[in-house]
Amino acid sequence: MTNLNDVARNAHVSKMTVSRVINHPERVSDELKELVEKAIQDVGYEPNRMAKALVNKRQYVIRFLLLEDVTTVEPNYAKLLIHIANYLQESGYTLEISTDLAASTNNIDGMIVSGWRQADLEGLSLVTVPIILYGVAPENSRLSYVDVHNKQGIEMATQYMIDRGYQDIWYIGIAIDLPFAKQRALGYRSVMNKYGMSQKVFATENHAHSADILMTNMVTSIQSNTGFVCATDRIALGVVRSLTRIYEVPTDFGVIGFDGVFIDQISSPQLTTIRQPLALIAKNLVKEIVNRVESDEENTKIEVNITPELIIRDSTQ
Repeated sequence: MTNLNDVARNAHVSKMTVSRVINHPERVSDELKELVEKAIQDVGYEPNRMAKALVNKRQYVIRFLLLEDVTTVEPNYAKLLIHIANYLQESGYTLEISTDLAASTNNIDGMIVSGWRQADLEGLSLVTVPIILYGVAPENSRLSYVDVHNKQGIEMATQYMIDRGYQDIWYIGIAIDLPFAKQRALGYRSVMNKYGMSQKVFATENHAHSADILMTNMVTSIQSNTGFVCATDRIALGVVRSLTRIYEVPTDFGVIGFDGVFIDQISSPQLTTIRQPLALIAKNLVKEIVNRVESDEENTKIEVNITPELIIRDSTQ
């Protein structure tokens, strides 16, 4: 394993000079920095992480704080966390996972927060390390966020239903008072308003069973050739289960979900869905939190909305 002495010998300078270039580059000339940096590359030296942390007064740890009820957590979190861990590693950081907002932040540099509720906002305002939200930030909040473009995704789904010739289109949303849920419902309304079509909006808990019950209570009164745009794949799965007890999907009805991570593939028929680009979302989350941790200047609010993808499968004509 190479060390400072190897770098110093290659650059023909002292070990102290190498240390100064690594830890205090602003105190040395550009020529000296270039000389030492070339030597570092030549010998393949990697500064000790603990030493680097001490010098820069950082832990090089980012916490993913999940505040959502784990019984309703989507499978997308597993894939998202893998992507986040990989991108953090590329940036020299490691990932810590927690569900406790009150946990000490002494051993971390920043947090990626997901699944917040109104009751969590006061606690988040007291956090002393940089924060980036996965999910649309609260209205009038200074918190920055990265999310899939919720409104655009439901607009794509609703437009697809219209293009496929469904005469009546219903929206089955999430019964929760959060910005992302409102944006998804707004996407449906905006497209329906554009075409002057009658709107039918319902809401249920984010469970297939709850959506199944909702639809079962209405299923015999629904006209054939109706399309159902659903706020999540969980809800879409429940809608499909209810419909297929009596009818055929997609012969009689069409169903589109939202997320496109796992549930869409286990449904029968497989769901047409709006897929979240999790790798791109993770990349932007890591980019923004690392920028906040390493920036000496006050951070402005950042709002990043990532365009989703329509995945066409068997639940629509």
